[in-house]
Amino acid sequence: MNNISDDIIWRYLQGIATAEDMEALNEYISASPDNKKYLFSIEELYHLGRWKYDEEDKINAAMQRLKSVVQPVEMSVLSEKKVKKQMKHLFLWTRYAAAVLVLVLIGWLSFRGLTSEDMIRVYADNKIRKIELADGTKVWLNKGSVFEYPENFAGDNRKVRLNGEAYFEVARQTGKHKFTVESKLMTVVVHGTIFNMKSYDQATVAETSLIEGEVLVESGDDDSKIILLPGQKAIVEESSHKMVVKETNSLMDGIWRNNMVPFQNATIQDIAKVLEDLYHVKIEVRKDIDLTHTYSGMIEKKEKLEDVMKTLQNSIPIRYKIESDKVLIEPME
Repeated sequence: MNNISDDIIWRYLQGIATAEDMEALNEYISASPDNKKYLFSIEELYHLGRWKYDEEDKINAAMQRLKSVVQPVEMSVLSEKKVKKQMKHLFLWTRYAAAVLVLVLIGWLSFRGLTSEDMIRVYADNKIRKIELADGTKVWLNKGSVFEYPENFAGDNRKVRLNGEAYFEVARQTGKHKFTVESKLMTVVVHGTIFNMKSYDQATVAETSLIEGEVLVESGDDDSKIILLPGQKAIVEESSHKMVVKETNSLMDGIWRNNMVPFQNATIQDIAKVLEDLYHVKIEVRKDIDLTHTYSGMIEKKEKLEDVMKTLQNSIPIRYKIESDKVLIEPME
């Protein structure tokens, strides 16, 4: 795929791209290194316009990178009236004209007085991405997710925005420095904790699962608020905007991050419940099995359940039989 609609690029820059747009962008940048370089240069210039106008070194550096991607073109000084008119048709021109208009956009946005506190935008295309924020918070973005955050946090509230799924390990700060994750249907407020949040702009349901600590979850268009405890999940539906809280295995909700499930003094029955959800099978544990043998550590999600069972046998004296979608676990005789 060597061509991409300028409309798609414009929606992507504005943060309103659909799932179909994201899929098309992923195909485009995967087709060739030049495609990826071109798109990321356009994105960099777009966000550059949101920095302070007097940062000439950054502007000049970005212009030089753009020149290495597209052929040089002559630019003329446009009147303010003409700029506004052409902004309505931005990215409807050819590839090179689009690049020129992005440069015009830089000046226009700078004229509006946007500051360096505006958001940096990160897109996780076909792989999981890890980001460390200025306050030490770690964020893992699932594939196809978009995350916005400031280069540096100012004031008492650390605000970010999510369109997709992310796993957060929020750094605790002294005082009342809240960490707020905003999305279309849901807002999560914390001080320092670990949680998994899934909230796509195009989806009709958003959810947050708490793994450690405490979070306040608010519905986007409603006064509903709830404080979650570990092992709970808050769900908001777009149709009603009402919030529902359910018990959940929150570790399972965040397993996409590294395919690892942690256990602490877990019996084979505890582990069996997790494996049932993970591999969508029915696991029967014989009643006479010795539950005094426990397991502490990490279990990696592997392609085959049998590989996991073999690993467990090294720590817990068990035998197992796998038949289609059913597993029987027995004591070692």
